[in-house]
Amino acid sequence: MTWKKIAANTIYQLGGKGFSILANIAIIALITRSLGVAQFGEYVLVTTVPTFLYLFGDFGLNAVFLREVSKDNHHLAKFGSLLSLRMVLAAATLLLGLAYAYFYPHAPLIRLGIIIALTTVFTQGILVSLNALFQHNLRYDLSVLANISAHVVSVILVVWGFLNQAGFLFFVLAWVATYFIVAAMSVLLSGKVAEKPQFSWDRPWVRRLFWSAFPIGLMLIFSQINSMADVFLLRALDSAEAVGIYRLGYKVFENILPVPIFFVNALYPIMLADHKQSLTLLYRRLRQSTLALLGAAVASVLVVFPLADFLISILGGEGFSASSLVLRILVLSLPLFFVTAPLQWFLITVGKERVLPWIYASAAVLNVGLNIAFIPRYSYFASITATIASEILILVLLLFQTVRFRKLTV
Repeated sequence: MTWKKIAANTIYQLGGKGFSILANIAIIALITRSLGVAQFGEYVLVTTVPTFLYLFGDFGLNAVFLREVSKDNHHLAKFGSLLSLRMVLAAATLLLGLAYAYFYPHAPLIRLGIIIALTTVFTQGILVSLNALFQHNLRYDLSVLANISAHVVSVILVVWGFLNQAGFLFFVLAWVATYFIVAAMSVLLSGKVAEKPQFSWDRPWVRRLFWSAFPIGLMLIFSQINSMADVFLLRALDSAEAVGIYRLGYKVFENILPVPIFFVNALYPIMLADHKQSLTLLYRRLRQSTLALLGAAVASVLVVFPLADFLISILGGEGFSASSLVLRILVLSLPLFFVTAPLQWFLITVGKERVLPWIYASAAVLNVGLNIAFIPRYSYFASITATIASEILILVLLLFQTVRFRKLTV
């Protein structure tokens, strides 16, 4: 029954992701043709700023919240404190985003776009908090339904904008609208969860939650730097055109990356239950999960690699043909990304999350260093190399810590 629940909730998420991929294909295809290579690069930058900051507001709070709930279910009554803390963190990240918007020499239109996009840090905070309830109850079908509703509206808006020759700012507003709708739908659908969200404010518990999540929060921040610093560095050291070419290929790649994330989202509550029973059971679950994800990664490579030209031609047209090579190189690294996910959450399950910030900080330093050193000469190829090299480092360090923990507990 356990594996059935994991499979069902993974399928729910994959189904929702499949729909969002189809929606995003239509959205990106229309936006690239409306804006062109350079303005699409600016659009990517504007939407990347708040996305880069989301994990500052996430801060790994759900992982600790779910771990607390697995030990004592009365912690569900603390949901309001979780949400309130996340709103405080969202406000802090908003200030960081505004500082970047005002102090970096952006064109006025780009600065306005960033400010509008930054409002989504609050809707994202609401969504992520409610996902803790969906995850605990294994009701990802509700989260998926909210996501599908938002993407339907987004497609309608973008189609209207394309047909009416709307400008850059309209497409930014359409992107923002998607986040507001998915958050609103999640709030409505949370009423269908068996354990209803309760709202309260418990200051001592909030303090304990924050400091317990601190290592995971740092890990997520360094992970975000690792995955998104290339956008800012490419824009600063090369051009908006380079950002557009690179990130169109990366957008296809990043739509595959949620597969292991969806799997471990459903797996994590089960891993917590396994850990309560025995480490032997947990190790078996880790081994089986890693092999399953490795198989999924290989299958993804075999499907996407030969279709790269076709996918890029649909998404961007002739002006983005160089993005095909970007996609092909990146997709070959998928096994790395699929295997690191269960290893990361294994270490969180056994309470060894304090090593994770060091692992991801090392990868972020390597990534940023390679980008700064080689973008002026190799443009987005430097970013591709940095992405793959940093993920190899993460995998090696995660494996080392996992083997080390096993040796200490045998």
